[in-house]
Amino acid sequence: MEEKEWFSTWFDSPYYHILYAKRDENEAAKFIASLQQKLNLADGSRVLDAACGKGRHAITLSQLGFTVDAFDLSPANIEAAQVFECPDLLFFVHDIREALPLQNEYDAIFNFFTSFGYFDNRMDNQKAFDTFAGGLKKGGILVLDFFNPTYVLANLVSSETVERQGISFQIKRWSDAGYLYKSIDFTDKGTTYSFVEKVELVTKNDFLAYAAQAGLQLVDFKGSYSLTSFDEINSPRMIFIWSKN
Repeated sequence: MEEKEWFSTWFDSPYYHILYAKRDENEAAKFIASLQQKLNLADGSRVLDAACGKGRHAITLSQLGFTVDAFDLSPANIEAAQVFECPDLLFFVHDIREALPLQNEYDAIFNFFTSFGYFDNRMDNQKAFDTFAGGLKKGGILVLDFFNPTYVLANLVSSETVERQGISFQIKRWSDAGYLYKSIDFTDKGTTYSFVEKVELVTKNDFLAYAAQAGLQLVDFKGSYSLTSFDEINSPRMIFIWSKN
């Protein structure tokens, strides 16, 4: 039997959501609002949240007045998100490497908060960009948000213990062969669990090459959720804004 990719099991686990439950919702909402001020998308624009998790950012986009489609690889995530569906907000299960059901339909596609770089085969990165480009209208916008590898490696916390809902998550981080790893070990109700996250250290130039191959042109590049200018050493994020040629 073919072994499942790590993200298809860990992201579908309830423990993933327990560990990351304290992610800053206000920061995310402010980031999306700042993006809209910059992009100035028309009310009712059709947008896509690619790799949406449980839909928190898609919901924010919907509240801003957009018609929103959102997908995730995790059936459990989509089932949870579908509670929030309405006529202008639709969730579905999909793999970012596969062509979208709607082609040339989206005014903007968003890939938020490091929802990229999970694949063993780097050719899959190009497939994902081809997916994005295929879904966009001519002149449509792709926004991709990823960590800055230089900053992350310089500020890496090698080990820590995180307490969530009575569970002690033992976390270790390291880099090897172009990937960033995080091991997560814990025991709950007498059962021991072990997961490993693996994210490629995709560089700025890598992203630019994937986008260019997919027919996307860079129109802006920022370094934080407050949309400050990018600095290779000090910026925690790489926030790309491309337009479809």
